[in-house]
Amino acid sequence: MEPKEKKIVAPSPYYNIVFGCSNRAFYNVKNELYQIGESVGIETQDGYITEKCDFEGDLDAITIWRGKRSEEFVKAVLKHYGVTDVIPEDMSVVLSIF
Repeated sequence: MEPKEKKIVAPSPYYNIVFGCSNRAFYNVKNELYQIGESVGIETQDGYITEKCDFEGDLDAITIWRGKRSEEFVKAVLKHYGVTDVIPEDMSVVLSIF
């Protein structure tokens, strides 16, 4: 799925990749994320991500936590979504629908 917007969000800085899609379509992004993880030898659910749901329980954001072990995963995700911005190594990446 193609992102709608890519930006650094402050004051608690993180890099946000916005898809502007429905909650249902956002599950396709989650599936892509798992495939990207597999391609670099990462089990995505092994503490590399957290999921945030809205009040109805629908997935609306996924945070990828930065760390030494997850750096190749983060680089692969950023490359997959065409992010060319320079992002500090300690900045987490958030995929979201808004």
